[in-house]
Amino acid sequence: MATPYSPRSDIPPWLPHLLKAQALMDAGVRLAAREESALRGELPACRMGCAGCCASTMPRATPVEMAGALRSLARQRPDALRLVSDAMEDGRSGGACPFLVEEGCLVYPMRFLSCRQLLVFGRSCLHGENPLRTRPSDVLVPLRRHAGRAYALLLPFLGEGSEFADPQELEAALVRHLRPVSSYGVRDCLLRDAYGERQTVRAA
Repeated sequence: MATPYSPRSDIPPWLPHLLKAQALMDAGVRLAAREESALRGELPACRMGCAGCCASTMPRATPVEMAGALRSLARQRPDALRLVSDAMEDGRSGGACPFLVEEGCLVYPMRFLSCRQLLVFGRSCLHGENPLRTRPSDVLVPLRRHAGRAYALLLPFLGEGSEFADPQELEAALVRHLRPVSSYGVRDCLLRDAYGERQTVRAA
């Protein structure tokens, strides 16, 4: 049995779907940000090095996204894997994302879909500010079509179908699988793809 954080060279079956989902979400966010910027006459306030949202808002992610983040971390920063694991296991991260270290995201290229769609206008977030609560009108609303298609790509690896005729069915499926990142343990994300086993990612 393989784990998503073990430094294996093979590509797990869910990884191409996760990368495509990230690209879809990014495309939707770019389009929505362009439209919102035109309406407001200003660019988003988010800038490199700003970690206000990360320090105050615990992202929600599917087990597939967690597997991708841990797999990336094991390859890029294996020394930091224990820090993240400890933060998730004993809750030391508090309200901050356990992948946030020294105001930077350890897995930025593989950050979660919920992080990719969180974009703020007006001003940069104050340290510890949750803009979803303090000024929701400044938070970008991503294009629903792109966001739905992105998440739908991951659901087959979580035991769900790939087609949802009713958007509410998709929402219900996401409710079943989106969890706060801090609620995961590293061992929760096990990829069962070895030797023909069922190709799904599970979370305890």
